[in-house]
Amino acid sequence: MSLEILSQITDRCIQAHEETGAAVVITKDGREVFSTAAGYADKENHVPFKTDTICRAFSCSKVSTAVACMILITEGRLDTGWNVEWLIPEFGAAHYIRDGKRLESPPVKIRDLLNMTSGAAYPGDGHEGAEGTNDAWYQLDESIKAGRSMTTQQFAALIGRQPLMFPAGQEWMYGSSADILGAVIEKCADMPLAEFMKKRIFEPLGMEDTAFYCPADKRERLAVLYEGAGEAPKKAGYVNLCIYDYDSEPAFASGGAGLFSTASDYAKLGAELSSGGGVLSRAAVDFLRTNGLDDTQRRTFDWDAVRGFGYGNLVRVLEDRNAAGLLAPEGSFGWDGWTGTYLLCSPESGISVTVFTQRCGAGTTQLARNIVNAAFAKL
Repeated sequence: MSLEILSQITDRCIQAHEETGAAVVITKDGREVFSTAAGYADKENHVPFKTDTICRAFSCSKVSTAVACMILITEGRLDTGWNVEWLIPEFGAAHYIRDGKRLESPPVKIRDLLNMTSGAAYPGDGHEGAEGTNDAWYQLDESIKAGRSMTTQQFAALIGRQPLMFPAGQEWMYGSSADILGAVIEKCADMPLAEFMKKRIFEPLGMEDTAFYCPADKRERLAVLYEGAGEAPKKAGYVNLCIYDYDSEPAFASGGAGLFSTASDYAKLGAELSSGGGVLSRAAVDFLRTNGLDDTQRRTFDWDAVRGFGYGNLVRVLEDRNAAGLLAPEGSFGWDGWTGTYLLCSPESGISVTVFTQRCGAGTTQLARNIVNAAFAKL
């Protein structure tokens, strides 16, 4: 069945100045069945956006981190019931602040990191006691700018000493959990996060353009990051979550936001997760896409972009198609990134949808939603 409608949707998006550039890749039963790209990776220099344009994946990186955790779980090297302090001792004094008082928290579990119920915040959170976390991220940024960056382990240890935003397990809150998991993976795998992902995920899947940096020989393919779209989009004038445009392996590998990749590369991960049998078994994929939130935790899982979804293992899981407004089957899962990177996988249909843009604050774009609905209607 023709998927040309997907090219039309993408072209209309660019023509309407909703995005400066975008790439779309669809896979079915483990192989690419459609791809298209439109607009510019660098509008000022008229560089076209392509499916091999290198993009800052930001939180789409979390899908790879989740896969790394599933690999370790299937090998008996990680368990969701473990206390994080067993691997990162600094979490042994888990606490939070209420009415100015320091109160003890239950132990932070691995499942709390995977389900974003740990209470470990991102910078800028408004909970009481957030100053410690804000300062930890500031210290990380300062260390990077000074050329003596903290390592993944050092940052996780620093976060472990800060107050949580609430008792571990009490509610869902998007935050630093995936970055802590990066350090957990390193401890369990006994190797750096970047090396583990490369050996166990990227190389087996042929993801040659995915890493925590963009090397000099690929630099010309790195897209410009824009603050908005429109006829004259503005280049981003700031750095988010300490993700700089590294040209060599950084000391701090951000499991939450640090990967650079392309739409065609990340679609290979989508093909794996929607068809299975290689990097992860079907049993592991089924566990990966299991909701981990109880009714109380769901009260704070209330973004528009997750309406109709449950959440677990760093991904949203489609539970109510009508509420979500998506034609994808229930059980479809994935995540997006701050720059407009998006992945949705459906083991029921064997289909995955990858949509990449490079716009600050984009998250799940209207383009991604339109592509998902058209793709699942046609395939």
